[in-house]
Amino acid sequence: MARPPLELETWGRIRRTTLNGRPAAICRYRDSDGITRLMQRQGRTPAEAERNLIRALKQRLAPAGDDLTRDSTIRHTATQWLDRIAGDDLATATLRRYTDVTTRIIIGGIGDVRLGELTVPRADRFLTRARTAHGDATARTVRTCLLQLLTYAVRQGAIDRNPAEAAQTITVRKKAEVALRADDIRHIRALLRARDEGTDKQGRRRYTQIGDVADMYLATGARTNEVLALHHDDIILDAPIPYVRLDKTLIVRDDGKLDVQPKPKTDDSVRDAKLPPTAVTMLLRRRIDATSDIVFPSSTGTYQWDNNLMRQWKTALAGTPYAHVTPTTFRKAVATLLAEQIGSEAAADQLGHYDDAVTKKHYIKHRKQGPDAAREHLEQFFQPGS
Repeated sequence: MARPPLELETWGRIRRTTLNGRPAAICRYRDSDGITRLMQRQGRTPAEAERNLIRALKQRLAPAGDDLTRDSTIRHTATQWLDRIAGDDLATATLRRYTDVTTRIIIGGIGDVRLGELTVPRADRFLTRARTAHGDATARTVRTCLLQLLTYAVRQGAIDRNPAEAAQTITVRKKAEVALRADDIRHIRALLRARDEGTDKQGRRRYTQIGDVADMYLATGARTNEVLALHHDDIILDAPIPYVRLDKTLIVRDDGKLDVQPKPKTDDSVRDAKLPPTAVTMLLRRRIDATSDIVFPSSTGTYQWDNNLMRQWKTALAGTPYAHVTPTTFRKAVATLLAEQIGSEAAADQLGHYDDAVTKKHYIKHRKQGPDAAREHLEQFFQPGS
């Protein structure tokens, strides 16, 4: 019966001998490529030769400077993972979010824990603390980052399995859906226009027209930072059917300033949206009156911050039945209307989703309908007895 091979990256019995009149130590070593090689070292004495051989074997097994092992810390692993994803084709906002969450919460919370020490229960307790301290949405991002950086460690051979895979999943509690209808939209547009036509605290005419921004939401179903990134040359008004090119988004650069990212949230978000006549009229007016290349600029002619827009939006709707309405609510109204009248796939295309699964789950307001035949059967309750 053949002798079984050595396990990968291990050596057999060390034998002391003499080579060319000098003490030496020899053993067989099964390398990482599966090939068993003869290794030898010499020394002034047989003991020294053996020590030299053992040292050489350990150096052969030692990881390179950046390689990960079970003894590597989460901090070291996370740093390597962040360096790697920095070269991926991630959206700037996504990369910034992952970096912030990983640095502030993961490294800040378990940075000195070693990979071999992070068990499923420990990962679970960490995610529970993150959920309590930062809320469901942030904790979900924490789990995503932890899952990915530990998957990176698995691929590097540092650990055999990813403990975050078996840890608790985090579901963000959905807010109650609000389905806006045409009458609701008309009332909200009137409230926003009333705000635009008023004056600010200093009695000056308001420059930023959030009513126009709202109309752009309704006309396209676009995201806020897609709308705020628009330039006039993105609006094609002289086409047979006027349309807008939605192929970029507004981001915050590392220096804290606003800039345009030459791609939207996802690759599937690149789209052309045909414009309703009311939107064409509004955009033509804005082009004629423009003092900036930006379609919806700030009062200084620069890009608008979305948080400033939201503050003005909330002020305009405060104290009304529509105080809960946000631009996302408008986006959902667009999806619901299109899904009802021309189908969910058309709604997904309009919103820039990969398919209609996301649109159905998060944007379309569903009202269950009882079967038509039920009314006839239930009428039996109201019939007089025979």
